[in-house]
Amino acid sequence: MQKIHPTAVIGENVKLGENVEIGPYCVIGDNVEIGNNCKLISQCHIGDHTTIGDNNIFYPFASIGTDPEDYAYDPAQGPSFTKIGNNNKFREGVTVNRGTHAGTTTVIGDGCFFMANSHVAHNCVVGNNVIMVVGSMIAGYVEVGDKALLSGITAVHQFCRVGRMAVISGCSAISMDLPPFMITAGRNEGISGFNIVGMRRSGFAPDTIRAVKKLYDIFFRQGLSMPNAIARAEAELPQLPEVVEFLDFIKSAKRGVLPGANRKNRTSSPEA
Repeated sequence: MQKIHPTAVIGENVKLGENVEIGPYCVIGDNVEIGNNCKLISQCHIGDHTTIGDNNIFYPFASIGTDPEDYAYDPAQGPSFTKIGNNNKFREGVTVNRGTHAGTTTVIGDGCFFMANSHVAHNCVVGNNVIMVVGSMIAGYVEVGDKALLSGITAVHQFCRVGRMAVISGCSAISMDLPPFMITAGRNEGISGFNIVGMRRSGFAPDTIRAVKKLYDIFFRQGLSMPNAIARAEAELPQLPEVVEFLDFIKSAKRGVLPGANRKNRTSSPEA
């Protein structure tokens, strides 16, 4: 059974699933689809051409699927889109923009937690179970892998990638790629460790954790060039899925990869 407050404004060609709740003063644009058991608490805005899966919750002043903040955006060219999966939580003031060019899409997976005032720009692809802490921001065309953690007041430059289970420490900013499982802190200050805490909590095998630690050592503590580090990793490490994933990420980097931090008192196992 749907529950729609009389002050809500709902556009044309909107499809609502079972048990959807739309609270006071919410605005839903045209050509929107909202799945089962979703809840818009109050004063939320869902922009045109947004598709939302099941069991999502939107807190007051969340603005989802609105126009991109991009000078290249021209609505006369045709619609762009936002696609959101299942079981996500969007806290107060979260903003998500749809794609810039006609036919393009901003994509968010399942089980993500977007804390207050976090921002997902146009054409981003956010994986599953990603956490974006208060005030974290990703610019256009950024890709964020599953279970990545973007701590408070962090920023990711456009076109960058954040790998699976990578961690950006609070008040940091990056303009190069952050590989899977790695941790960075500061403004492009480099990779300071790997996410051993998150890997243990996720049940990774000890052999896998040791292999990722070795990747961290080879790539970010030995001072090797990327080609030499790749060759050494391929020669010395077992071809576990996580090793292959890491190496494929490095090889496909277009904006460069963050270097090692090379600072004293850094640890390879900081708390996530």
